[in-house]
Amino acid sequence: MLGVEDSRNKDFCFQLLYADTEEKIIEILKRWQYWDAANWKAYGDVQNNRGIVSNQQSSPVAALVEKIVNSIDAVLTAECLNAGIQPAGANAPKTMQGAVEQFFGVKDGRIENLTATQRTELAQMIVLIATGQKESPNYVLIDRGEGQSPDHFKDTFLSLLRDNKTRIPFVQGKYNMGGTGVLQFSGRHSFQLIISKRKINLENKEAESSDKWGFTLTRRLEPNSDQPQSSYVFLAPGSRILSFASDALDILPGKYPNAHEEPLEAGTCIKMWNYKLPGRLKTLATLDLRWALERYLQNPALPIRISERRLGYRANYYDTTMSGMLTVIADNPQDIEIGFDTGSPLELPGLGCIELRLIVLKDTADRDNKKYATGIFFNVNGQLHGELGKDFISKKTNLDYVADSMIVIIDCSKLPTIVREDLFMGSRDRMRQCDERHAIEEAIGEYLRDHPGLKQLNALRRQNRTEAAISDEKTAEIFQALVRGDPTLGALFGKGEKIKLPTGSIPDPVPYEGVRYPTKFRLLHEPQGGLVKACPKNKTCRVEFETDASNDYFSRALERGYFKVIGLVAPLSSVHLWNGRASVRFAPPPGASSGDRYVIRTEVSDASRVEPFRSEFAMVIESDSITVSPSSSTSTPGSKLTEIPNVIGVSREKWNIYKFNEFSALEIKRGTDEQLDFFVNVDNLYLRNEIARRKSTEKDLLQYYFKYGLSLLALGILHIKQESFQELNGENNISSEDIEWPPDDVRQEVAEACQGAAVTIVPIIIQLGKIPARIDT
Repeated sequence: MLGVEDSRNKDFCFQLLYADTEEKIIEILKRWQYWDAANWKAYGDVQNNRGIVSNQQSSPVAALVEKIVNSIDAVLTAECLNAGIQPAGANAPKTMQGAVEQFFGVKDGRIENLTATQRTELAQMIVLIATGQKESPNYVLIDRGEGQSPDHFKDTFLSLLRDNKTRIPFVQGKYNMGGTGVLQFSGRHSFQLIISKRKINLENKEAESSDKWGFTLTRRLEPNSDQPQSSYVFLAPGSRILSFASDALDILPGKYPNAHEEPLEAGTCIKMWNYKLPGRLKTLATLDLRWALERYLQNPALPIRISERRLGYRANYYDTTMSGMLTVIADNPQDIEIGFDTGSPLELPGLGCIELRLIVLKDTADRDNKKYATGIFFNVNGQLHGELGKDFISKKTNLDYVADSMIVIIDCSKLPTIVREDLFMGSRDRMRQCDERHAIEEAIGEYLRDHPGLKQLNALRRQNRTEAAISDEKTAEIFQALVRGDPTLGALFGKGEKIKLPTGSIPDPVPYEGVRYPTKFRLLHEPQGGLVKACPKNKTCRVEFETDASNDYFSRALERGYFKVIGLVAPLSSVHLWNGRASVRFAPPPGASSGDRYVIRTEVSDASRVEPFRSEFAMVIESDSITVSPSSSTSTPGSKLTEIPNVIGVSREKWNIYKFNEFSALEIKRGTDEQLDFFVNVDNLYLRNEIARRKSTEKDLLQYYFKYGLSLLALGILHIKQESFQELNGENNISSEDIEWPPDDVRQEVAEACQGAAVTIVPIIIQLGKIPARIDT
């Protein structure tokens, strides 16, 4: 039987939970006489806490993920205590994956190794519910974690900058920002309801309220004459957290549309009102929001159950399990290029080891870009901490035809804490511009640039694109005549020498079927007397191995292989494993001098082997390799564009492949060597209008004007841009190795200029041709 105070507080708590709008919250607070500022205390006991709150995540999804990560931490901590282990003690798991394996029996602590049914069962530990209105959704996050007693709210949920979890090795949240990132996105008033009860079996009762449910509400106080900027407070009448006794609360979701129906015996419930997600993410939570969350939690320690409970939706399902993008990939191998789930550990001298996983999506027009985000993603314990887009991949690799299909996961969990602190911001959604970041980016660029499979796939896709589009066999002849007949155009290409165009057909790759556990891993073509590799002091050297291992041997989630250098004489830089060949880069030993000779011993092992594969070779150190500057280029004087572009028409039925629409005009991709591919939209709206209007003019002639008029315009812009580009890089002493021309921003400028010119290019050419050569004025 509830006492009067317990009953009153429980009623107040559920009124807040069931409220669907901020206006309703205000009405309830005023009715209960809690709106007055005297009933509220400063969040974190910091009066001027705006600086802390406003310096959190810049994305509402990233902020919501922080709350989910806190729930994962709470569940793992509860399981640790249930096992009779002190979370900060010597017997506690050392990593988040170790905790998941130890407490939930998940192989290697990676949920992608579970079946879909097993993931759904495990997802009942943490549930995210969408309530409220379609256009102004509220989100409720409930976990079956350790929970907190009312007396501990101020030291846990409502604390800032304390060391609550810093000594627990297997949790993610160590900055103690109180999960305040969501406050910036929780409507106008930053309302956040927190309800929690400590699991009694985790520890002895510490206070009278330890077996009670506590609850509070956060709120934003707007600036006034006494407070020049906003501050954040929580409800604590009489400086105490409101509480009530109850065995369980019916707050877990029932069947659609019931948001709160099933009992929760202990744990935590947090509700946020009018959450400011972008419009496209306010649709069904089980679709677009799920994909967005999986982009930020690509490999979560635990799966999350998502429940849509807003009225008015008709859907195939109202509940789904969010398990991260890597699990989605594991569940859909048909979407991945064969053999392209691969990767390598990358050892960074002076920094530590990161693990790179490379996945390449198939090049299909109907690819679901919501489901698969492409680019380079930096993770710690499965949570996104920073990213680089396909522009970085294109710039560093010159692989334009695969750049937007690549998912590159960089796991930074094994980096030393001090390196991660210098690399990532406390908000976990962006990276600092620092030497550590530059070193990692260079290592990633080198790995992707040297990957033999990527080079082959890029060439094959280029061939397929050019063959699938409308190819003009007279391109070379047309440009040759233009270049030789006009001195200005000739200056772009030297003397108009023979044009190089794609020749021959690239054969489809021969299918490779490696084995899960290799039977060999040895030096390729090892000479009699042993292999000797020369290595400049300022570079790395590459050593080739032959094997029958599958391409994912060093990167897969389950029972992967390991490549290591015995004694760490020469740091291992990277391992390219592709179709039976392993190309391994080694860095010179620290302090090496020219002429030094080292014996390098390696081992490759996995769970199946009693004895590892062993190899040995000699490394001889040479003097520094000389970097060639742009000024020493051997290109013809006066010649800026040494190759005639390959001009290809793209018709309407191919728009999806090239991401074209009716206004698109020209797109540039880098081909082989210095040649560029110009893709021109021959079904551009303005060209079609000209064809329809000028019935007396042949369609082929108008398309000719459009294709080559835009192409020459693009070449002129590139000529001017390249002059400025080379001059600037020469002044900044940038190596020619770092220059991939044209960079993405220049190509984007050219595309935008051509889109504008597409409106008038055909009528201008026609009308200028009608005007006499000399006009008296």
